[in-house]
Amino acid sequence: MTDRIETIVGKAILYTQEILNVGAANWSIARGGLTKMAVNLESAAPGHPALEALRRFIEENDALYGGADVRH
Repeated sequence: MTDRIETIVGKAILYTQEILNVGAANWSIARGGLTKMAVNLESAAPGHPALEALRRFIEENDALYGGADVRH
């Protein structure tokens, strides 16, 4: 059974994938929002397993888009 944090993180990842795929946002902007989300979730639920999935998604997209400072 998934908990609320897993649901939030999963939806955030899916939505980010969608907006990147259709060109509605660039990675650096999306990354900023996801990073803020990770910080807030970490303070509310330190060490939650869903945070690792969020961090991995950020790292994978950094590699794909060339890092946080590249605009696509």
